[in-house]
Amino acid sequence: MGINIRHIKATQRTALRSAFGILLFVALGLVGSSTLTSCHKRLALTIVEVEDSVRHYPSVVLGDELTMVYVLRNTGDEMLVITDIQPACPTIESAAENVTTIPPGEEVPMKFVYHADKNIGLARHSIRLYGNIAPKGVAELVFDTHVVRPSIDLSDHEEYHQKVLRSVDEHLLDGRYSEKGYYTDDHPSREEE
Repeated sequence: MGINIRHIKATQRTALRSAFGILLFVALGLVGSSTLTSCHKRLALTIVEVEDSVRHYPSVVLGDELTMVYVLRNTGDEMLVITDIQPACPTIESAAENVTTIPPGEEVPMKFVYHADKNIGLARHSIRLYGNIAPKGVAELVFDTHVVRPSIDLSDHEEYHQKVLRSVDEHLLDGRYSEKGYYTDDHPSREEE
């Protein structure tokens, strides 16, 4: 009973060919499946409208919070996917309930809170929303307010605040400040009415 070296070499070659064939089959299967399905679908751009994207809020007292609600409308034909929300300042907080997808034709409120606890004076900030937004992939929300020192006599601050609201230099939203809580630049002054 002798060892047949030719038989052993032939068996090894057959085993190697089978193993190579299986590996080739698996590799081709993986390559083929990755070309058929992909995780990286590119979203088409959609049109977004923001109601009063630039706002001027009345003065806030140092240490208070200013709550802002911006209404976003997806007026395009594609699903809007917000990939990132970047406030320009760490004192602006994005609400946890803010959604990241908006179907075509729908609108959603986006809530933000500005914590006026750092500086006194004019505070002008922006919030950038990134996603598949036409034309450049970003929508910008801008607001400003004046942060004032707390007054010893609160009625003095309130009197000053009301005087500023009644001045003709302010562009109040349709002359009814209390309905929205802010004013914009594109509304006529009282002299033009």
